[in-house]
Amino acid sequence: MALYLAIANRKGGVGKSTVSVMLAHALSIWGGKRVLLVDIDSQCNASIILLGGQGWRDARDGRQTISDFFVDCFQTPHTFLDKYVVKGAGDVTATNGRKPTLDLLPGSLMIDEVQGDLFLDLANRAGGEKLVIDLSHRFGMLLRRFENAYDVVIMDCAPGLSFVTHAAIAVADRVIVPFRPDYVSMMAIDRISLIAERVTNLDELSAVPLSRRRYVCLPNFVRGRGAERLLVEEVGLTHPLTGVQLAHRDGIANAFEWSPNARTIEAKYGDGMHDLRRLYEEFSGLVLNGGAHAREYAHDRQQALSA
Repeated sequence: MALYLAIANRKGGVGKSTVSVMLAHALSIWGGKRVLLVDIDSQCNASIILLGGQGWRDARDGRQTISDFFVDCFQTPHTFLDKYVVKGAGDVTATNGRKPTLDLLPGSLMIDEVQGDLFLDLANRAGGEKLVIDLSHRFGMLLRRFENAYDVVIMDCAPGLSFVTHAAIAVADRVIVPFRPDYVSMMAIDRISLIAERVTNLDELSAVPLSRRRYVCLPNFVRGRGAERLLVEEVGLTHPLTGVQLAHRDGIANAFEWSPNARTIEAKYGDGMHDLRRLYEEFSGLVLNGGAHAREYAHDRQQALSA
């Protein structure tokens, strides 16, 4: 059964796609895991990083995107899943030249419109006060259909809180919240944390021990300035925080220029290799080894909230 990771934050520009692709590369190459990256963001950054612009356009024209997947599955529940997945995505290999098992469910510019259309269709057929919950639940069930084919499913969520983002957070075993060390990003963390823990306010959240929460906050684009360090420490007072902090490096930024010629992971990341290695080491232990605990705790909390 796959471990599901949602990379989410209400704020844009915090590096969700960057972190999603870095984890996909590291877990598939160094961890030897079968990884699926699901691009939920209408900006399609993760898809363009892994396929290049033309590759993403080919997927779009071939109806091989997340929008096509949702529309077709709503109409025909037993739709064959592989037709929407791009196999062997990315331009990165292991040091020995081995291609990792890294697949992609490409993003779509139309995902926001598709969610609205499916909402209206469901409203016309069903209606009721729980319509929003029902739609998010159906999206979540569809995302979970990949759980037997992969070891890890990474969901790159859009900014804001769409139906699909809610679904991704709900089905995730771990929610990773990248943030820039600034006050705007800090405010966005609070909202994501409430959704991840299924509580309604910060008082209820504070009653959940940091070590028992489903989400963890990841400082990104860190330059090491004094004010930034204080802001990161402030986040750590009320939210679980990763040990790794991703620096603002040219090697990481340049790594996301797609190349038609596959490169080793060392050649691709350059001076960002140290950050990538630390990210992998933290999450390969924290997430993969803690997957059973994450699922057990999520189940216990859901049972308590339903009681």
